[in-house]
Order: sequence, then C-alpha cells, then structure tokens
Amino acid sequence: MMNKEFKGKLIQLALPVTIQSLMQSSLSLIDQIMIGSLGSASIAGIGLAGKFTSLFSVMAGAIVTASGILISQYFGAKNEKGIRNSFFLPLYISAFFALVFSVISFAIPNVVMSVYADDAETVMKASSYLRWRALGFFPSVATLFISTLLRNMKKAKLPAIAGISAIIVNTVLNWFLIFGIGFFPKMEEKGAAIATVIAGIAEMLIVGTLFLREKKTRNMSLKPVFSFPREFVVTAIKILAPILVGEALWSLGENTYAIIYGHLGTEPCAAMTLMYPIQGIVIGALCGVSSAAGIIVGNSLGAGENEKAYAEAKSFVALTITAGAILALVVCAVSPLYVRLFKVPDETRAVTIKILVSFSLVFIAKVFNMVVGGGVLQSGGQTKFLTAVNIIGTWGFGVPLGFITAYVLRMPIWKVYFFLSLEEYVRLIISVILLKSRRWMKNVAI
Repeated sequence: MMNKEFKGKLIQLALPVTIQSLMQSSLSLIDQIMIGSLGSASIAGIGLAGKFTSLFSVMAGAIVTASGILISQYFGAKNEKGIRNSFFLPLYISAFFALVFSVISFAIPNVVMSVYADDAETVMKASSYLRWRALGFFPSVATLFISTLLRNMKKAKLPAIAGISAIIVNTVLNWFLIFGIGFFPKMEEKGAAIATVIAGIAEMLIVGTLFLREKKTRNMSLKPVFSFPREFVVTAIKILAPILVGEALWSLGENTYAIIYGHLGTEPCAAMTLMYPIQGIVIGALCGVSSAAGIIVGNSLGAGENEKAYAEAKSFVALTITAGAILALVVCAVSPLYVRLFKVPDETRAVTIKILVSFSLVFIAKVFNMVVGGGVLQSGGQTKFLTAVNIIGTWGFGVPLGFITAYVLRMPIWKVYFFLSLEEYVRLIISVILLKSRRWMKNVAI
C-alpha cells in the first residue's frame, strides 16, 4: 500500500521522466513514419544500425546506472565529496567508450553492418546512417550524467525539459533533412542521423545550462577531479564491473537477435523494426517508475532505513505488474490500427501485428525486469546478482532459442521473437527470488 510520502516522491521523480520518454517515443513514431516512406530497405537498415548504436547506449547507460547508485546513496548520506567522485570517475570511463565507438562507426560502418544483413541495399542504408550517427556519442554521455545528477537532486523536470526540447528539434529537422524541404538537401537516412546528432547537442547544451543554474542556486561544488581515494575506486568497481559486463552481454544478446532477424530477409526485418516505436511508447510509460525506484529505494538504503526500503520495493512490484497488464492489453487492441500508419506491403503489416501480440505476452516480464531488476535490486549496489540474471536469461535461453527457432525449425519471425523473448520470464523468476532474499539491501555510502 502506497503512503502519501511515497506517492509524492514517485510523482516528483517518475512523472517528468515518463513524460519525456513518452514524448520521445511518440515523436520517434513520427520519425519512423517518415522513414517508412523511403521503403523497406531504409526501415530495416536504420533499425539495424540503431541496434549497433544501442551497444554504446547500453554500455554508457550501465556506467550511468552505477554512478546513479552511488550518487543516490551519497545524497542520502549527505556526502558531497562522495557525490563528486561518483560523478566524475564514471564520466571519464564513459567518455573512453564514446571515443572507441565513434572511431569504429565512422571508419568502418560497412564492415560492421555487413554482419547484420545480407542485402546490399540494406547494408548501404545502415552504414550511411551509422557513420553520421557516430558524431552524437559524446554529447549523449554528457547529457546522461548531468541528467542523473539532476534527478538525484530532485530536479527531474529539468532534464525532461531539455529532452522534450531536443525531441522537437529532432522531429522538425528530420522532416527538413530526410525529404529536403525548402533549401535543405534531400538526405534520406543521412538526414535522419544528422537530425539526431544536432538534437543531441541541443539537449546537452540545455541540460548543462539548467544544471549550472541549479548548482549556483545551491552553492554546490562540483569541480573536476582526476584522482580518487582507493577505497572509493574499489567500491565503484565492485558496483560498476558487474553492471557493465552484464549489460554488455545483454546488449550483445540483443544485437545477436537483430542479426538473426536481419538474415531472415528485408521485409521480416522491416516488420520487426516497425514494432520498436510502439514498444518504446509502452515501455517509456514505465521507465520513469524504474528511475524513481532506484532513487527512492537507494535513498532509504543510504539513510540506513532498510525496512522502509523493502516496503517501497514491494510497492514498486505491485505498481509494475498492474500497469504492465493494462498496457499489454492496450497494445493488442491498437495493433491493427497502428500498422496502418505505415506505407508498407500488407504482408509486412500482418507480420507486424503478430509480433506486437507476441510482445504483449512478454510485456509484464519486460517491465518487471526494468523496474524491479534495473531499479530496485540495483539500488543496493549488489550488481553481481543482476549480471548473473542477464547472462542466464539472454545467453542461457534467449540466444539459443533464437538460433534454433530461426535456423533449425525455420519458424517465421514473429514466432522466433516470441520464443527468444521468453527469457524475460526466466529473468523475472530469478529476480523475485533475489528480491525476497533481501541480500541486495546494502548501504554503500558508509
């Protein structure tokens, strides 16, 4: 049962992130409709390139998650030095990964994308998108870290303002650059990538400006540091390493899924890509809850209030299951109308509907793993548990089932997607066991 204090914190932290995510997902849908008019090869190509860029996004997100765990608990302990160290050390690590992915994406995009698909046109479209998209990796790192700090300062609405502004910029520029409106050249998939990069730079500048204003108001010291106490580095590595390994392996698994889809043909791959915007919308509806879970439970653990933290965790479980069931039903109901938004063959629309129904059947497990696994269980810094969960689910079940159903049993793509996605329920079961054990409840800010 949620008390008044819990509800107030949840709304304050989750609502801005949710609104931002829903805005982003909704406008991503508009982007997808624009790209859809370019043909199945462009839809599939940009979708596959997006999967590779997600490798970087997931790794940067994992590092930010570790940073957020530490920052959350240090805020609970009112330790400003700990907050500063928790911000800068992970930031430097993320910047290194941004450099590596930028060089690979810009220098050899054809080599990278040829792993994902056989069709020459799809590979060409994907490579063109990836080369330009690489320019946005550094701005996204800065935005992620500043946004995490602001959310822990109970100023979640500020990164939401920056994010929504960037989304609008991205959508408008997509229209101009994809189709060549006015004096802008028609750049198709290149235009989509450039629009995303410019919007990312705008978001970084806005959120940075808002943070500096808030920092000045609070008289907060956050000067860059380049040396860190050994005890802190050891603690940070203990938290970061399992998350980074786990998320990297999970993302590699997701990219393996994309490779499986890509080699099933352009049209099936296009159908899978059409599923992503609506997936983003319904998952985005609960991503604010996940963000709030990590901060709220982490604050309680950092303050030494374990019973309160466990009660909050149970409230997040109930909220996630209820909301997940409702959203899954909505996906099933709107899927026939959704596919009509795209200029694709009827066969592709029919396959997309089947994929969406399959998605709805695993949706509760997906959001449970996001909120409880990615939010609650990681708030105590016991990230090795979640690493094991991700490895077992993705590589022990998902990847093998994907290859067997696609290449041995030769099932259609929607069945392949459904069976490999059952790994979400494996992760859910393990997460429930870990949640009840309370072994995740640790105070790392001592």
